[in-house]
Amino acid sequence: MPSPFDRDASAGLEPAGFPALLLHLRGLRALLAVSEHGTTVGAAQAVHVSQPAVTRAIGRLEDACGCPLFERTTRGMRATPQGARIAARAQALFGHLRQGAHEALAIESSRQPRAASAERFAQALSSSQIRALLAVAASGGESRAAAHLGISQPAVHASLQELEHLLAVTLFYKRSSGTRLTPPGEALLLRVKQAVAELRGMDGDLAAWQGDARGQLVIGVLPLSVPIFLPPVLQAFAARHPAVQVRIIDGTYETLLQHLLSADIDAIAGALRAQAPSPEVQQHALFDDDLVIVAHRDHPCLRQPGLVLRDLLQWPWVTPLAHTPAERVLHQAFAAQGLAPPARQLSANSPLMTLAFVMQSGLLAIASRGQVALNDHGGQLRVVPVALQGTSRRIGIATRNSSMPSPNLQAFLDLCSATAPRP
Repeated sequence: MPSPFDRDASAGLEPAGFPALLLHLRGLRALLAVSEHGTTVGAAQAVHVSQPAVTRAIGRLEDACGCPLFERTTRGMRATPQGARIAARAQALFGHLRQGAHEALAIESSRQPRAASAERFAQALSSSQIRALLAVAASGGESRAAAHLGISQPAVHASLQELEHLLAVTLFYKRSSGTRLTPPGEALLLRVKQAVAELRGMDGDLAAWQGDARGQLVIGVLPLSVPIFLPPVLQAFAARHPAVQVRIIDGTYETLLQHLLSADIDAIAGALRAQAPSPEVQQHALFDDDLVIVAHRDHPCLRQPGLVLRDLLQWPWVTPLAHTPAERVLHQAFAAQGLAPPARQLSANSPLMTLAFVMQSGLLAIASRGQVALNDHGGQLRVVPVALQGTSRRIGIATRNSSMPSPNLQAFLDLCSATAPRP
């Protein structure tokens, strides 16, 4: 078996979409060993490799980072602030890989997986195996993965076989239509994506230290309330970090949560849950907002004296999508008065489409009070004077709790806190 600190066999030009430090997993392992033992000699003895192999791995990693990661003294080696930061991310990275191996083994076998097996996996996994796993999972086939990676299909196949042999678990289904992941493969994929997110965080740290913020920030947005604070935050972010690409993705909470846990997005902006849905999710509260009933200014309900909630059931609504938080609070508001909710004949998840139906079709709907205050469509949109009790919601940002925010994400969170509406 090659030394875990020798150069990756796949070293070369890294395909677009992968962090640069993915090619330096062995250097990161050396970084952790030296940080723990204080010398290259101690690190080499602890991990059973030669001292020159450790020294070479550290030197290559420092060249890739463009900064010293250790202070060398006659008494040993001490991590610089940059080295300590990279080491903390590397610790999280290999923790994700160990967890992924543990979960994949637990699914495959009824026996409790041994910690040693997961540790061996984390220490032996290579960048070529990670790239092959991610590319096949994204494309659904070895040939398409090979085209994306710029290598041959046999090379991708060999990496997948090595990955399965390393873990001794079946990770892929081979079908005429392509290659699919087994349940253990899916469990491993999620943790590998989280590990790669740590590498992107390292790339962001290095860019920030060089005064050259770059990369991308991917925000998942939920309907309602987000327009109150997100546009000015992103405008300020773009002005301060013009080289960072920002992508906005909308969807249901369940879909965005899966993207967040898989490290496909960096954060979710919108209504927070009463409790974080997972120990791996951290919620950052910004402000409270409530829901109101809205109508076109010419809607007949606005001319009815003594209007109460029951009266509004005689008119058609555009309701929130089923099983969303907005639908739940709407149903709770009607149930509190012993009423059935409005008929769900037409439903929409997009605030833009919802308000278009209100303005053009004369339907009733619920909306964020802050959003209506921000834009009443030139006076065309009115708040119906019937209160919806118990609809106050905490608005904020949800992030992964298992890693330090990247510099880009931290800058975004800081701007959210500084720009959020104040009561």
